[in-house]
Amino acid sequence: MKTSLLSLFILIGGTALLPACSSEKHPKQEPTTENVQQAAYETVPVVAEQRSKALQLPGEFLSYYDVALYGRVNGFIKTLSVDVGSRVRRGQVLAVMEAPELDAELNRALAEQQAARGQVGVSRLTYGRLIQAAKTPGAIAPQEIDLAKGKLMGDSAALLSKSQLVTAARQMKQYLVLRAPFDGVVTERMLSPGALVGPSQKDPQPVLKLKEVGRLRLQVTVPEAYAGQLRQRTPVTFSVGAFPGQVFRGQVDRISYNVERTVRAELVEIEVNNAGLTLMPGMYATVGFPVQRREKSLYVPKTAVVTSMEGTYVIAVQNGKTHYVPVQTGNESEEAVEVIGKLTPQQPVLVRASDDIRDNMAIRTVAANTQRKETATIRQVVAQ
Repeated sequence: MKTSLLSLFILIGGTALLPACSSEKHPKQEPTTENVQQAAYETVPVVAEQRSKALQLPGEFLSYYDVALYGRVNGFIKTLSVDVGSRVRRGQVLAVMEAPELDAELNRALAEQQAARGQVGVSRLTYGRLIQAAKTPGAIAPQEIDLAKGKLMGDSAALLSKSQLVTAARQMKQYLVLRAPFDGVVTERMLSPGALVGPSQKDPQPVLKLKEVGRLRLQVTVPEAYAGQLRQRTPVTFSVGAFPGQVFRGQVDRISYNVERTVRAELVEIEVNNAGLTLMPGMYATVGFPVQRREKSLYVPKTAVVTSMEGTYVIAVQNGKTHYVPVQTGNESEEAVEVIGKLTPQQPVLVRASDDIRDNMAIRTVAANTQRKETATIRQVVAQ
């Protein structure tokens, strides 16, 4: 009986140990996808292409001309013929000032001019008589003729001076009339009739502010990275928040050719025809620029660029070792980014670079397409 029970226990224990031994051997025979991926790094060649991109930048509308109109002479505002929102034409009278002292100065200048003209007439008559009398030998001394001639020349110069004073006085009176220097719209009225204006004021204020809004300047600051890719007459599109869904078109009319040090950007202007006054100065716009390099540029996947404390770089592979290559980034697309640095077309770089991969490190690499095929094959084997 004891012998039968002992045999039964041995049989049950052996049966239980058999599956356990079998299960320990299977994981060592089947390779996994993770082990293969860790064994090699994917690389792609640097691509040389000439790509274009639609660059979206904010812009602001400014009036084509903008001027504050001050009184040129001291006086009081007599009449104002325009107000805020008035559309005016070039040369149109906007305001009239009055200054009685300017009338007095003009009258005095006219009187002095008249007196000088009379003196010139007397001197000319005297000189003519002396010349006539000198025809008789010994009647007139030559010195008297010279003195008469000098007197005539002096009086003529005095008449010219008085005439200039009259012209200046009349010009000062013209400053009492304020005229529009260009076609535009009155945007602000700062003073009212009866107000004192003129340069002698301690804190002079403009009478009116005038802007030309029939034409507008759309100013955009283009980042330094794209400054060299824009040309005059480049077509652009822009939209404004006041008219959702509406797209306006224009072209680059002026380029400053100067990068501002504070913002590292270049100023670009687009001239916009605004005859219907649809758009207004001060509005913001979103401007689309097509940018493209003159020559082919180098592109790598976005994941190939590393930005760390050591700078911005890609990891190139040469002779089985990694090499940091410092780069600057430029235009971007959905998956690739332009890089500027000591790279050459078709040079292999790591697809997924990181600062964990050190410089001059020995690694095993595989082309990105080959790696994907091997991974797919292993997955199929594991699934089977």
